[in-house]
Amino acid sequence: MASSSQRNEQASLPCPVWVWSNNSDAHAAKDRCWFGDDYTPFVSFFKDMFGNTIEVVGIGTVELPTKISPTKTGPSSHGILRLEKVLHAPSILCNIIGNPILDDYEVLTSFSKSPSGTAGSITNLSDGRPVAYFKPMIRGVRFWEVRLSGPPVGPKVGPSPFDSSVAYVLHALWPDSERQRFAALQASRQTRATASGPLTSAEKAWLKTYYGNEFKFLRDHGLSIFKDEDREEGRTILRAIMSNDDDEPAT
Repeated sequence: MASSSQRNEQASLPCPVWVWSNNSDAHAAKDRCWFGDDYTPFVSFFKDMFGNTIEVVGIGTVELPTKISPTKTGPSSHGILRLEKVLHAPSILCNIIGNPILDDYEVLTSFSKSPSGTAGSITNLSDGRPVAYFKPMIRGVRFWEVRLSGPPVGPKVGPSPFDSSVAYVLHALWPDSERQRFAALQASRQTRATASGPLTSAEKAWLKTYYGNEFKFLRDHGLSIFKDEDREEGRTILRAIMSNDDDEPAT
């Protein structure tokens, strides 16, 4: 029997189950540790097929370390399954792979119960390389579960959340209105990043033509070249002026 400390350790480990759900229109992950550097805190929600609302607290890219074949060993037996715009939903039962995966991968499924076989595969559309396979449907496996790489290639994971006596329906349906909200956030961040970036060659040429240099441009707008925040504000002003010039009809 596991001790209380062992049970606590297992409970703190990430959920190991990544299920292919072809009726889901989004990916969802339970644990923050699966996400990469582009993770964006974002309060949203998705619904299951019964209309229940599941809270989302962030969105980002997940790169799953996977096994590509049950018969291969060594470094070449591992792959990476990259999932973008994954919803971080801490309250979900397990991780869900939705149909957006079909934009980049081919998914084939079966109901194989052979211990040495698979219940399907995932291959890269661009070059046909195998990326992952699904566990055979034995020993309590009832869904198309991706076979993850174990340590040290993959992370240490917790126990399966499934109870053999319970029937589960796994879906993630993300409303279009929420997708649009996130797209708007990304667009605004990109705009701010562009506005604060260094001067381009074209912008330097424009400054030379109309003001002589950046120092004089900033001075004329009450700003100092010796203050970083003033230079950033100056770049924003410059880009607004140049954008307006581009929008004006030629005479």
